[in-house]
Amino acid sequence: MDSSNMNADVSLPVLRNKNYKRRWTVLWIVQLLIIAHVVFWALSKKYGWFGGATLTPIEPSEGMELVKNGVINAGAIFFILALISTLIFGRWFCGWGCHVVLLQDGCYWLLRKMGIRPKPFRSRLLMWFPFALGVYMFIWPLFYRIAVAPFVQPDLQWPGVTTHLTTTEFWNTFPPAHIAIPFLFICGFLTVYVLGAKGFCSYGCPYGGFFKPLDKASPMRIRVNDNCGQCGKCTAACTSNVRVHEEVNIHKMVIDSGCMKIMDCVDACPNEALSVGFGETALGKEDTKQKQDLSINEEIVFALLFVIAFLGYRGLYASTPMLMAVGMALVTLWFLVKTWELMKDENVNVHKTQLKFHGCIKRAGVCFGMLSLLVTVFFVQSAAVTLFHTLGDKALNNGDVQQAVHYYTLSGPIGDGGVGLLSNPNIDTNLAKLHEQENDFAESERLLWRAAERVGRDERVYMLIGQTKQMTGSRMNVDAFYTDNLLENPEWALVWEDYVAWLKRQQLFDASIAASERAIAYHPENPRLILQYGLLMMEFGNPNIAVEIFTHMTEAMPSEPSSWMLLSKAHTIAGNEDAAKEAFERGSSLQNIN
Repeated sequence: MDSSNMNADVSLPVLRNKNYKRRWTVLWIVQLLIIAHVVFWALSKKYGWFGGATLTPIEPSEGMELVKNGVINAGAIFFILALISTLIFGRWFCGWGCHVVLLQDGCYWLLRKMGIRPKPFRSRLLMWFPFALGVYMFIWPLFYRIAVAPFVQPDLQWPGVTTHLTTTEFWNTFPPAHIAIPFLFICGFLTVYVLGAKGFCSYGCPYGGFFKPLDKASPMRIRVNDNCGQCGKCTAACTSNVRVHEEVNIHKMVIDSGCMKIMDCVDACPNEALSVGFGETALGKEDTKQKQDLSINEEIVFALLFVIAFLGYRGLYASTPMLMAVGMALVTLWFLVKTWELMKDENVNVHKTQLKFHGCIKRAGVCFGMLSLLVTVFFVQSAAVTLFHTLGDKALNNGDVQQAVHYYTLSGPIGDGGVGLLSNPNIDTNLAKLHEQENDFAESERLLWRAAERVGRDERVYMLIGQTKQMTGSRMNVDAFYTDNLLENPEWALVWEDYVAWLKRQQLFDASIAASERAIAYHPENPRLILQYGLLMMEFGNPNIAVEIFTHMTEAMPSEPSSWMLLSKAHTIAGNEDAAKEAFERGSSLQNIN
């Protein structure tokens, strides 16, 4: 191979052949399988197939349940298998199985059709963010339980390992459409436009953060034979920003862990010099040095701004999921970098649009500056909203109600004296509780209804509204609130529980028992509702039914003293003195043991 042409300009490849078509076919098959999974769940829920259940989402993020709560689901199994396969075959999953890659490649293809060839953004520090995010998602929860919790949260217990491979509520962990659509636009089209073809993969994907180091140990790599003429067409074809012709010239293979085994480089080679094969790994080999877009000092500053943006956007208005916050922070960072270039460089362009030429800012540059100003204001505002929210939570935890109300108000919408654009339902519910403590029930209810407008018919929000109405509303209005909402949402177990308890406090015992029976009809396995029904029957109904209920409780929890004490009391009311004495002795012995 001739190394004299290593730095020569590369020409665009003319053709993409079999591997390109194969990969797109596989990606679309994966997409169709995802759609089929969703459709099957919808049909099973509608027609009762398999009890209305389907597999839990096959999504790597679901694997967090394993490290947080010891729950093995389909997503955790899939992620573990993906990690193992990457160790053997390299980052094939990223290129051939990821739906986000399909999204990015589709956006890249569309931009190319529009005559725009997105230029990759290169950053030394930002490259480490996906790994840091992956550690936070999958390593930190375990580390916290093992090394931190014993000192700051000694009562925290490992829940043990359980399985949750099927679900009847498939969509619970996914964002609604009004979040999903902006997410796809930001993490797809925008990140590709500003950061290059695999911009989100390079700087935002936490799973890729784990795949990259594993790829180094993989024996399967793009390799070269003696037919290579160093034409550079392989590098031009690569959408992962890999300097293919340089790496194969130096190492006889591609060692860059950004390589996703897409194999466009193999298709683009006119001499059939490249292929995929097993052999030597990339461990211990130094990555090919690339020209960076920023100096190290600039990178430090912009990396800090990126982290601030990410923290500011994450959970913003209780609407922004973590990966969407990453995409928003990446786009914000690009605007800040381009604005800095516009201030200091003589010539600045965005793709084919000239923003500044020989020190003179063009009309397009003025428009870009105005847009960048709006992005910057939104960035600062979002960071302020999140900061005030955090300070409010801290004040609340410290028991400083006035400070909590102050900071929560500042994080709210501008119309309420805050700095935000929208209300945050989490803040509204916290504020509602604080106003309730001050006996300001009207304001508490107003805030809860505002939260309900944001989140829709949420069980916990309506539970809080019901509790507030109990303080201020007439008996008729409170009863109407519960009956109307439970008629429409009979699955709300928490609201049923509150309704039954309220009827009992109103001394409407027959109505309370009837409501409790309806609640159990909808939730026959709910232990809290069953306990509530048992207590009602023991005090105001048929104590023999209570005996039956508490007997089942002792069978299910034989080492729980309270179950035996309740059974003893029920037997006493029912007139079963010997059985009552036996249950009491059993409960007392368990109390002494504990």
